[in-house]
Amino acid sequence: MIRSIAACLLLALPFAASAAAPAVPADDEIVRLPASGEVRSQEDRERLRADRLKPGGGLLASFDSNGDGRISRAELKTGIAAAFEAADANSDGELTALEQKAWADSLPTRDNSLANPVRFDPNLDRRVSLAEFSAVITNLWADYRDDGDRELRVASLKAPKDERRETRLGKPEEYRGALPGEPAADTEPEESDL
Repeated sequence: MIRSIAACLLLALPFAASAAAPAVPADDEIVRLPASGEVRSQEDRERLRADRLKPGGGLLASFDSNGDGRISRAELKTGIAAAFEAADANSDGELTALEQKAWADSLPTRDNSLANPVRFDPNLDRRVSLAEFSAVITNLWADYRDDGDRELRVASLKAPKDERRETRLGKPEEYRGALPGEPAADTEPEESDL
């Protein structure tokens, strides 16, 4: 009997410890996938005046058919139809996950959000209709517009600059390979460090 109770307590110990500890330490950073939103070609970087765009930004920017730096509702509608047609490789009126992935890979930006079939398929039937596709792109267009604007400004599609945040060991540029608390190899120690 005592052994049974002791065994139960030992088995419960890891669960109690995990419940008491926070799920994510407060000083942990969010890990972001590299290259998401990165503009692929130098030509597109110059045209868009950006190295990175918000999710779906490359696609939306491609809808600016008259080059005025704004995407109207008419350009949006035309762009969505053209994008769906380009993505629908077998012209059956529906996108499969493979068609969608191949289409997303052909866009001017590396965009993991547009390659994700679940994002476009709310009913999870493994087929994306034009209506489902259109709803996602239209929602992006509406979300990125400034309040009160009837058109989306292409300039608002730029991704915010990455801010270097301190890590548990300090800023990477402060120590450049040195151990934490030691001066970087290419800097002189300060008088207070001696």
